[in-house]
Amino acid sequence: MKLLSIRINLLLIFISLLTLVGCGAPAETTPLPSNTIAPTKEITSTEVPTPTATPSPTPTPLPMNGQQTQYFIDATVNYYNRFVSVTSRTIYTNKTSKPINEIIFIVYPTIFQNAIYIKSVKQGTNTLEYSWESHRMIIPLDEAVLPGEQVEFTHDFELYMPDREGTFGQTGRQLNLSYWFPFIPPRTEEGWEVYEISLVNSQIVGEHIVFESADFDVTLSFTDRRDKMSVAAGAIPHEENEILHYQLKLARTFTLSISDVFVVTSREIDDLKILSYTFPEESGAGEAAADIAVDAFILYRQIFGPIERDLLTLVEADFLHGMEFDGIVFLSRGFYMFYDFTPKTNLTIIVPHEISHQWFFSLVGNNQAMEPWLDEAIATYSESLFYEEYYPELLPWWWENRVNNQQPKGSIDNSIYIEGGYPAYLRSVYLNGANYYQDLRDTIGDQTFKEFLRYYIDENRYQIASSGDYWRILSEISDADLSALVNEYFTNPPTFP
Repeated sequence: MKLLSIRINLLLIFISLLTLVGCGAPAETTPLPSNTIAPTKEITSTEVPTPTATPSPTPTPLPMNGQQTQYFIDATVNYYNRFVSVTSRTIYTNKTSKPINEIIFIVYPTIFQNAIYIKSVKQGTNTLEYSWESHRMIIPLDEAVLPGEQVEFTHDFELYMPDREGTFGQTGRQLNLSYWFPFIPPRTEEGWEVYEISLVNSQIVGEHIVFESADFDVTLSFTDRRDKMSVAAGAIPHEENEILHYQLKLARTFTLSISDVFVVTSREIDDLKILSYTFPEESGAGEAAADIAVDAFILYRQIFGPIERDLLTLVEADFLHGMEFDGIVFLSRGFYMFYDFTPKTNLTIIVPHEISHQWFFSLVGNNQAMEPWLDEAIATYSESLFYEEYYPELLPWWWENRVNNQQPKGSIDNSIYIEGGYPAYLRSVYLNGANYYQDLRDTIGDQTFKEFLRYYIDENRYQIASSGDYWRILSEISDADLSALVNEYFTNPPTFP
């Protein structure tokens, strides 16, 4: 009876947190959000080149002109003592047209009390002074970094993993490393794109960090018991002498989950491997999650286009929400605990949602603080595309259970600083966002709708897309009258050409 009571209580908690998709866990030391205004991205028209009878071959341009930031990270994990020793080397290129006089690093672990100790920050052999602003490290430079120039920094630091459920922390059976090293936010002509966490009623609202695409080279070793450790990551490692070496190109971040109890399930689709990591008691649901992921990936690759990844990893998370990263997604343990091996379950709903973020977050970025609808609305609607393809008889159930029952309302172009906190954010950005996409599809037609998504993705690969990019591309793809649609769903509707 005691076990039954515990599971009932867990079920009630889980139901109340059902739609906590892609949001971070609260932190007691989190600063309150500020009303930071997002920089406006300049929109330019794209000229179509005039074809010639004998075109000369031209080299394919490199993503980000080959100027993406590079991170070289060497980490040693002491799993049972919840301690990680890290050296992180960062090579940054000034991609703007203006000199940069100071560099900002986001140091996410500073949100948690005593979670990080910075031993030193160096530029070459010179030890640098720095100051703090919220969870950001500000480094003044003796010499400005001119446009096109590179600068290199090395951080030596130690992580003392907090005892907490979340994407950063350790619970006793899982150590999660997300946003665990200092990283540089995007820089526009106007300045750094940095924002404060939105915390309302002790609940974090959405994600506040904006990411550039970057290259990651990570070396991981263990102080002991390497043979006991399963390491979930977004890339396939090369292992030699119990040292793991990962390379992940053009990703937003690099995330790890480590456990000494994981059960691993494997699937393959062409040249893509899918790995599903679960706790032993939910291994059957882990098998099901892998199969759902196969179906979702096949469908989304057909609709959204290819992604250049060789691994997609699912992790049963020892917390009650989901979160997307590059090549790896965390899924609430509740989705696995209450999976009943039917498609009318949260596992079947949320696995496709998080996988769609490999296109709408990892491949095409956006300002998650000020324009979260650009990834969360389409990710939610992607769930319906999954049911439409594989369980069409359950599509009405999905709309009723996932959307209508939770009373979607509000403008979908809200920021994470929305009045009303997470419930208002969920109902507007996620759920009314799904309504918007269905209405958009009905308005412009199915074929044009899918052409638009492909065009939007292709044009913004590895970039940070804005709503201006979105509306410009949509107006180029369709000449349908969208005025009523945008007035219904947007506080700041665009002005179409």
